[in-house]
Amino acid sequence: MVEGPAAAGAPEPISMVTGGSKPVHRFLKGQPKCIGIVLVMMAVSMIMFGITMHVQSDAETSADMYTPFWLGILFFICGVLYILSERNPSKKIITASLALSIISTIGVFCACVEFIRAIAGLDSIYWYHLSGNQTAEERRHIEQHYMAVEKIERVFFCHSLIGGSLLITMTFFARAALRSSRTQVISLTQP
Repeated sequence: MVEGPAAAGAPEPISMVTGGSKPVHRFLKGQPKCIGIVLVMMAVSMIMFGITMHVQSDAETSADMYTPFWLGILFFICGVLYILSERNPSKKIITASLALSIISTIGVFCACVEFIRAIAGLDSIYWYHLSGNQTAEERRHIEQHYMAVEKIERVFFCHSLIGGSLLITMTFFARAALRSSRTQVISLTQP
């Protein structure tokens, strides 16, 4: 026993979808696996150098505010999401990577401010400690300690700028992939 419009002799509607599914290939154009590997490596190096910078000193560094740690964690999570999105691209994982990229980009701006503040603070403390009545050995110790920490802060600043530019680039690719592709359903009836 057949029920419905086919049983009554009425023509059965034919549905056809045009426009295809979401264009995740736009996201894959950005090479998310390569960008993800770069972000993971940057995260590991930031965390490793942040651990060595976290020493007791009269100079306030970015490691005292845990900036290399939380920025490294954000870079690591974004990198892992990008690597996973190349393996299995789906709307959910691209949406998650877009959201985390935006949050991480905001974090990069905050971290850049923190790194600049630490560089300026280290420079002023360096010149404060240099006085005319020091021996050559004391000056060498001051230069070796404060200048090395300042150079690491500059490396962190460069890492955050590079990571921020990668995140912004991948944000644009993710947005392009999630943009509506004008999917339409056309329903035709047979005469």
